[in-house]
Amino acid sequence: MRKIGFALFLMSVFGVGCIGLTDADFGNEHISVSLNSTELYEYRTGIGGDEEGASILRQANHYEVSEIVRNEETMWEAVYIYKPKTGFSGKDYVELKLSTGSDGASPNTNIIIIKIEFIIN
Repeated sequence: MRKIGFALFLMSVFGVGCIGLTDADFGNEHISVSLNSTELYEYRTGIGGDEEGASILRQANHYEVSEIVRNEETMWEAVYIYKPKTGFSGKDYVELKLSTGSDGASPNTNIIIIKIEFIIN
């Protein structure tokens, strides 16, 4: 009976601790961008280390280009590039996952989700 009581106590402590948390508490960032259908958008992630990562978590739907580039031209920084599909107007959306904080032997400890909404004119 004691084990059940202790388990209920732990569940209530950890459950109450999560009440009221928002996206900001989990490292999320929301960005709104207005573009013409011919414009190119770049989001510089600041991610450059070998152990750091950047990936597309949720791909945009109406794109001609939607990718993360990390090469000599970007000075090895991960840069997200978006260009809407020619002739498209309306809204599009992408989610990026940025990972930092590894000591080289363990996984990254800082995860940030960047949510970008595109408004195409």
